[in-house]
Amino acid sequence: MTILLIAVLLWQANLQDVIGVLEEVDPLLILGVCLLQIITMLIINFQWYKLAAIIGEKPDFKQLLSMNMVGTFVESITPSAKAGGEVTKIYLLKSQLGFSAGEATVLVTLQKIISLFTFLLLNTMAVAAFLCMIHCESLQLQVLLLSTLFLVLWIASLVVFLIYPNKVKKILKVLPIKEGWRIKLHDFIGTIETTLQSVMKDKKKLLPQFLLSLCIWGLFAVKAYLIARGLKIQLPFISIAVVTYLTYMIGMLPLLPGGIGTFEGGMVFFLLPLGVPVYQAIAFALTLRFVTFWFVFLISGGWLGFKEIKKIRFKWKTA
Repeated sequence: MTILLIAVLLWQANLQDVIGVLEEVDPLLILGVCLLQIITMLIINFQWYKLAAIIGEKPDFKQLLSMNMVGTFVESITPSAKAGGEVTKIYLLKSQLGFSAGEATVLVTLQKIISLFTFLLLNTMAVAAFLCMIHCESLQLQVLLLSTLFLVLWIASLVVFLIYPNKVKKILKVLPIKEGWRIKLHDFIGTIETTLQSVMKDKKKLLPQFLLSLCIWGLFAVKAYLIARGLKIQLPFISIAVVTYLTYMIGMLPLLPGGIGTFEGGMVFFLLPLGVPVYQAIAFALTLRFVTFWFVFLISGGWLGFKEIKKIRFKWKTA
């Protein structure tokens, strides 16, 4: 449906107008925003590094970066709730970085909760600001409410899993699974509980991670604003930030791989009421999407390809 929506928007906008706007963008601007995206990726990796230290592990920064690259690639090809990427990260933390299953799960879940909680705060303000900016139609209200509800339920489920492992154990008792699996899962949750108890001994260490997440999400708004200025979209920073966060919230709905289509359609959906012409809105959505998704996808895919080539060359040398 979202892909059909984009096709209709392109048809209405006149493809030549969209191309004309894109041709006016300074390549140096795109290069600069891509550099900001790389900086964002490094900051995210630094957050993982610091969180790993909090749970008592000190992984190699480069190995952690490699893990995140692989996870990012998997996230890009799975529905946008990104469960595939998180499972991949748990597996890699355990198999390549020496984490226990419990430690890996706590690290991945803790990072996701911190990131999503910060994002929820920003989105709550963004929804309020958007409602003040325009007179929302019923469809817009429905989309905002549905997306916010999904985000809240997602965070709540992660919190319950991480903070209340005993409740999860009770659920395990009534699940129709083999007894062997039940025992393994029970022991696994017990490991998570032990790891979490050590983390919670000094909660103050987690505060800088929330500030770091605020910085990470703030950079997304900065990149969006720079692109908007390059496309000559005359909106203030606050308006661009609001639209960016609302669009990311919609893009998180697990509909299509990487939120493809959902993101672009959502961006146009929120820009049109602010007076942005449809051709400019589409050009903005495509450019921002390139920087924050396709560029990252290419980097992570290239990283995987490079690693595979190194493995093949090593096998040839040792054969």
